Amino acid sequence: MMKAVVWKGPDQVEYTDIPEPECIPGWVKIRVMAVGLCVTETHVIAGTFHAGNPPHILGHEICGDVVELGIGCRPELLGKRVVVETYVGCGKCIYCRTGRKHLCSAGEIGYPPHAGGDAQFVIVPETSVHFIPDQISYDEGGIMEAAVCPFGALMSAGFTMGQTILVQGTGVGGLSFIQAARVAGAKKIICAVRNEEKAKQAYFFGADIVIDLRTEDLQKRVMRETDSLGVDVSVDAAGAPETIENAIHTAANGGKVILYGIPDERLTVSIPISEVILRQITLCGYTGNEFAWEPLITAVSKGSFKLKEMVSQTFPLSKFDEALSLLKNRPVGFIKVVLHPWE
Repeated sequence: MMKAVVWKGPDQVEYTDIPEPECIPGWVKIRVMAVGLCVTETHVIAGTFHAGNPPHILGHEICGDVVELGIGCRPELLGKRVVVETYVGCGKCIYCRTGRKHLCSAGEIGYPPHAGGDAQFVIVPETSVHFIPDQISYDEGGIMEAAVCPFGALMSAGFTMGQTILVQGTGVGGLSFIQAARVAGAKKIICAVRNEEKAKQAYFFGADIVIDLRTEDLQKRVMRETDSLGVDVSVDAAGAPETIENAIHTAANGGKVILYGIPDERLTVSIPISEVILRQITLCGYTGNEFAWEPLITAVSKGSFKLKEMVSQTFPLSKFDEALSLLKNRPVGFIKVVLHPWE
């Protein structure tokens, strides 16, 4: 038996004992040492974002030790510290065979039917684990999945050295976009914020220009900072109707808009289609890129991408309710919370 948090229904979770998962061929069992709590999970638990039906073990930001191997797995995996790339992949479809398993319909660890890391043990495909060196802590590994998606989004969008970027949204996603742009050699990184604490965070993680939306007009300031051209890449990491529209308005002619923040399904988003067409703007939706993991692990190891500073607080898994409440309320300065299944 093992301890786990089971999502039972709308706003219902239970910390309880359940059987340990059994390894299957090609999969490994991981002793979970840290699991990040994602804002998407708050929406799933609340019933405002549908990702499958309860009961289920959530948790898709996972770091731990490989303790058991399924038939056919590489022996050298046993005992290794790993971070989990949660996309399962069937290995046979056109997406998997062209390096895009994040688009495969086989699903994702943490969402039905695949149990997640809000437990002491989890099983994942052998192909989903990446070794992490000793200088990367379990807590850093526990939020790496939250950072690799923005990192991979910029890779997928072809962001290159010398380009300009605007980031709206200063949660873990937005701050990761800032860092990823810095690693990629951005010419100018602009970030939009609504309070002083977020401004400090944006500067700390690498923004060159921070626009306070309480006192400044976003579009006018972006144009002033880019010689009236707009940014090469405009990122919405907030998922609000207003920020999605602003991402399009601030993109340069021929530029790209990365849509990363997921809007509440109950909201209506208006897209200025004529502007997109006439200014030849490319809209890109991204959630992952399997080729981003190793470059991100290297960047974190070298200290050029900061993960430790994004862990705001940790909780034992038994205090899941408290962690969930913290994430929902997001006090000033909060970025990310990590859970420890072994107390």
